[in-house]
Amino acid sequence: MAEVYQRAQAELTTALATIYTCPVATSAVVIGMRFTNIDGSSSVNVEAKVGASGTTKYVLAPSTPLPVGSSLSGLSGDKLIMEAGEILEAKASANGDADIMLSVLEIS
Repeated sequence: MAEVYQRAQAELTTALATIYTCPVATSAVVIGMRFTNIDGSSSVNVEAKVGASGTTKYVLAPSTPLPVGSSLSGLSGDKLIMEAGEILEAKASANGDADIMLSVLEIS
């Protein structure tokens, strides 16, 4: 059984975008998810969802406010288990105002 640490990151837009996809024949443990407000003058709301591609996604962070100059953990000490083919998507209320970074342990 192989274990590989991965990092996924993106600048968020107003459209839900896939940030991470769990590979085929692999399980993944998301051990960290951090949102950061990178805009110097405006607060922004961020949202994250997880689920299989093409099906209903389940909300991890529902329109969560992120004040100017702040960051927050989207998991708050919890871990998220993902199965093969599942995706984690995220967006922000304004283009280019927030980043997301994931730390993932893939097990295959």
